[in-house]
Amino acid sequence: MKMKTTLGPAKFWLVLMASLFLVAAATSGWAAGGAPDFKLKAVQDGKEYSLSQFKGKVVLINFFTFFCGPCREEMPHLSKMDQELKGQGFQTLGIGLSSTPEQLKQLVTQLGLGYPVLEGNDGVSKAYGGVELVPLTFIIDKQGNIAHKVLGARSKEEFEKMIKPLL
Repeated sequence: MKMKTTLGPAKFWLVLMASLFLVAAATSGWAAGGAPDFKLKAVQDGKEYSLSQFKGKVVLINFFTFFCGPCREEMPHLSKMDQELKGQGFQTLGIGLSSTPEQLKQLVTQLGLGYPVLEGNDGVSKAYGGVELVPLTFIIDKQGNIAHKVLGARSKEEFEKMIKPLL
């Protein structure tokens, strides 16, 4: 005789919530630790940049695409902030995804960006949790840990509130 096992509604929800918690913990736990290192070329001059070369500085990493309107709106603010805070141990890095080097160069020129804009790839996107929506910004502290993950465009003032305490 076969026995049929069924979960009551309370047990079903308990098992579902526990499963969701475990999946969330497994996929988002990386964000609480060290930021993944990378080596990417800047579109401005072909120079190779890595996150590790900025250890001891607060670094803002901004993932964007050429066709992203909100990205274009916040990037001039990031450039201004980079210039203002550079002397205090701050660095901005833009990482362009799903964009050609020519498109990225055009964007740098159009917006007058003063920080390195790097050619992104699937590897760096995956290392940072699989970047699917942009703008996506990570603020890395002086020890190389992810201090903030910000999805969506923000004002210069909002970013400064997160960055200045880390300097």
